[in-house]
Amino acid sequence: MKNIKKLLLLSSFVLTACTTTPDKCDPSISDPSFFDKLGCVASGSYEKRANAKPQEIKELAAQQKELSQSVIELEKQRSTLVADRAARLAEMDKINDKLASLEASLRQKNAMTKELQSKINNVKSSANEVKNIDDDASIMEKKAKLAQLQKQYDELVDQMSQGF
Repeated sequence: MKNIKKLLLLSSFVLTACTTTPDKCDPSISDPSFFDKLGCVASGSYEKRANAKPQEIKELAAQQKELSQSVIELEKQRSTLVADRAARLAEMDKINDKLASLEASLRQKNAMTKELQSKINNVKSSANEVKNIDDDASIMEKKAKLAQLQKQYDELVDQMSQGF
């Protein structure tokens, strides 16, 4: 009888060891029970996990390197976008200053007509549209809108210089 109990106990340990996988032996997932730990040791799952760790570390290091390169590339793109935005805003300020100067000059000379005021207002509204372009818009779209605004301003100045 004692031998049968010992045999049953020993067979349960062996069966526990047979059903244990390396994933089940991962202490970060769950706290294994006594029998699970015994099975991990008996099946060699702890040793398999220990042997697999250096490869995991190499893979994680490679992944970290790739992510670092991505961060560097994104930072370059960000600095390009910031520089482009600053240049666009500086160009906008120049156009707005020229427009304000032109408007003040016309008012001083009493040469402001309703038609001129309307055209100046159109250029101002276009300037506000360009200034409020969504930051998610493409650089090409922003440059095109700014070029269009500059063209509108140049056309206004040309019309005024031709005697309107």
